[in-house]
Amino acid sequence: MTNSATIALTTIRPLTEADIEAVHGLSVEVGWPHRADDWRLVLELGHGVVACDDAGRVMGSAMWWPFGEELATIGMVIVSPRMQARGTGRRVMREIFSAAGTRALRLVATAAGQRLYESEGFRATRMIAQYQGVADAAAAVADSRVREAQEADWPVIAALDAEAYGGDRSRMLAALRRVGRTFVLEEGGRIAGFSICRPFGRGHVVGPLVAADAGQAVALASPHVRAHAGSFLRLDTPERDGPLVAFAEACGLSNVDRVVQMTRGTPPATGPARVFALTSQALG
Repeated sequence: MTNSATIALTTIRPLTEADIEAVHGLSVEVGWPHRADDWRLVLELGHGVVACDDAGRVMGSAMWWPFGEELATIGMVIVSPRMQARGTGRRVMREIFSAAGTRALRLVATAAGQRLYESEGFRATRMIAQYQGVADAAAAVADSRVREAQEADWPVIAALDAEAYGGDRSRMLAALRRVGRTFVLEEGGRIAGFSICRPFGRGHVVGPLVAADAGQAVALASPHVRAHAGSFLRLDTPERDGPLVAFAEACGLSNVDRVVQMTRGTPPATGPARVFALTSQALG
């Protein structure tokens, strides 16, 4: 067994497709549910670095995703337990800060990482609740305003997402369209909300879900719950209570974790549409 005291961190370099097996191993080591395919998707959409020891083994990772010139998110920040408390996390984060330039930055912090992020200028902005479990469709609603997305809807979906999120995530949406299933909600002759569900981790995840209110959010989540009834489903939401939370619990999804979303800088203004479910904790 390698003694952690003998491991020396020597290199921080760009994350590439050739590193997928190694970074997937890191996420397994710390108990994250990500599949290798989940890593491939986030690498397709963004940029990252890995920290390697003197034998070339990957001991840490960090990624970032630019959503226009004013906003980016940071995620997949992992340090092997063998290298923790040795400054590796701070080094990879500062590489990301340098690459992201003047953009405002968002991330979701684990309890272990929050103090580090605070010391680097991040402030807590809201809580994110993780709901997951085997889906039960008994509480799913049928709403005549909801239909499957069509080709012509995608420019409107991208504009609505930018309004709700504050950044241009059209490239991310195009990738999610390829791997997931999308529904829209029409009200007053226009698209007022959308939801995407895709494979992730142990099953599927609902997100992003953008709507004007919680009633719309429940209507947009319902077809995904019906489609995956009896299988594992996840939803990460900034909602503390209300109709969407009650719906998730009625559908058999339990609150298994709460994490802190943090921000550095001033992100662009958003609204009136808002994000009811995250794409992922990394992508926002």
